[in-house]
Amino acid sequence: MNQPAIQHVYVLKIRHSGEEDDVYLFHLYEDACFKAFEYFDMLMNSSDPISDIEELEDWLFEYDKGYFQIFSTNIQ
Repeated sequence: MNQPAIQHVYVLKIRHSGEEDDVYLFHLYEDACFKAFEYFDMLMNSSDPISDIEELEDWLFEYDKGYFQIFSTNIQ
């Protein structure tokens, strides 16, 4: 009997303040980061004051707009 393949994924757990968590799975860390920016309508572009994922996390906390966590795990 073959064992199911194990895949390494990045989990994005995210929510707007006062709302329930949404959870997304990604193969690439960069994709999880992009989704976090997209979720809060803060897509990375040259006119955005927020340029990296750590700045986004700080901004969301400072203005109580939401929360996210990105972590990696293995799934079968």
